[in-house]
Amino acid sequence: MAASTSASSPTLTEASAAQVTSYTAPTPGHPSEQFEVDDTYTTLQAPSTTNANTDGQPPANEAGDELHYPQGAALYSTIAALIIVLIITGLDITIVAVAIPSLSNQFKTIADIGWYSTALRLVLCSFTFMFGKMYTVFHVKSLFLACMIIFAVGTAVSTFAVSSSMFIVGRAICGFGFAGVFTGVWALFTLTIPLRQRALYGGIGGGIEAVASVSAPLLGGVLIDRFSWRACFGLLLPFSAIAILMIFFLLPPLKAQHNVENLKMPLKEKLKQMDLLGTALFVPSITCLLLALQWAGTTYGWGDVRIVVLLVIFAVLLGVFGWWQYRAGEKATLPIRILGMRSILAGAWFASCCNSTLALVEYYMSIYFQGVRGWTAARAGIMSLPMIMGLTISTLLSGALTTAIGYYYPFFYGTTLLAPVAAGLLTSLDIDSSLAKLLCYQALLGFAIGLGLQGPQLAAQTVLSEQESTIGLAIVSFASQLGPVLFISASTTLFQNRLDAEISQLAPGTNITSLEHMGLSDIRTYIGGDRLRDVLLGYDKAVTQTLYLPLALTCLTVVATVAMERVSIKKKQS
Repeated sequence: MAASTSASSPTLTEASAAQVTSYTAPTPGHPSEQFEVDDTYTTLQAPSTTNANTDGQPPANEAGDELHYPQGAALYSTIAALIIVLIITGLDITIVAVAIPSLSNQFKTIADIGWYSTALRLVLCSFTFMFGKMYTVFHVKSLFLACMIIFAVGTAVSTFAVSSSMFIVGRAICGFGFAGVFTGVWALFTLTIPLRQRALYGGIGGGIEAVASVSAPLLGGVLIDRFSWRACFGLLLPFSAIAILMIFFLLPPLKAQHNVENLKMPLKEKLKQMDLLGTALFVPSITCLLLALQWAGTTYGWGDVRIVVLLVIFAVLLGVFGWWQYRAGEKATLPIRILGMRSILAGAWFASCCNSTLALVEYYMSIYFQGVRGWTAARAGIMSLPMIMGLTISTLLSGALTTAIGYYYPFFYGTTLLAPVAAGLLTSLDIDSSLAKLLCYQALLGFAIGLGLQGPQLAAQTVLSEQESTIGLAIVSFASQLGPVLFISASTTLFQNRLDAEISQLAPGTNITSLEHMGLSDIRTYIGGDRLRDVLLGYDKAVTQTLYLPLALTCLTVVATVAMERVSIKKKQS
């Protein structure tokens, strides 16, 4: 399959002229005799070198490069370690949703529930591109292990937190380690698995991570009921230790590492490659935006000078960051040429809307099940199974059909048509809704989202060359994480405002301030009597009205669906 590059990208023949000493016609059964490769071929590569010749044959270096990858037990132990890491990260990023009611009970506050997830995602988004640069100038194995240790430290802080603030700090530390771990996993996949096998193992790894992510509420519910919310995070510590030890002792030297020359650079030169100024501009910019969304309408009014100043600082720093990226050109963390491509922008928008929808529904359905219906965490986790099953079935179905027909964009239409219907039905839930409605509405939403969920990643790999596709994938991944950060933060303000209004109307005389400083499960004990149903009805209406936000997001996917380029993965040309 020939790779696609931009119009100005050199062809394979031009890009490899200085690297391949000679080439002869392929001889079946003797790949090692097909070509001779210069010693620098494994470390030097033109920016837009593709992975296939224009006639669809494998690249000349593919078989020879396989000699540089780990073999046998070393290979399989590395893959096993990376899969463990993917399971850990998949669980960690979503398991907090089912723990929210227990956390609010433990720390006697609902004001911080947005930050329990936002803290990790904020730091993850802020440093993803920085770690992407770091993996090109530092030893991949050493950097990955350092990030795993940071992630484990953050998990330990969260597990043993004695206050809401301490828990949030632990989640932020996890997010910093997560940013390096997430990037490092796929870097290690690239450096330990030959090209012809990479799609297979990468697909397995990505599928396992997705299953772990959507299964987290169920596992978390069981752990909370059997032990406590601390078990949700403490369980990850021994598995993190196992993965660290396996990588440290079993992963051999990475002879195929593409950045050998960069490793020899002085530290000062390495720091220049990391675009630290860009990171220094971007992190406070996004932080100011999230603080404004978190505080506006609850702690302070939208017209308060502090909110206005935060929004102004956000806009100014983001503008300077954009100018800096434009000035850096192709050396930028985010090259404007790639960022401005239709399929990349559409894919990022679509991924942000879909992942934000899933995150919001997981959050507020957990509050609905445990707070409004009074169910245990385990039962709330079981109630998330329909969405897991729907998501899994449609993801596998769309993947198989995309492979068969070669086009991924039709499944964007499937999501755009079905997801708003499912999200709209969720807003009709009330305190007495039947079990059948709860199951069917969630299953339909999971199925609808799953249809197009893998499309943005496929689009990035189709319209870009192999090397540039990593930048495109990073942009899509960034949008996937930033969307939930923004909308969960904004939804907290919406939820609290609607909660105050609904309880004041349905249960006048209730001390709303006291409700804001107790756990969701404590409401039944504190209120009691005839007024309890009115208060719970207020929570129910606040939840369902907040679910109008994912309804709006699913409707906005139409923008990406219409904008997405109609490209076939079977007709990808160089």
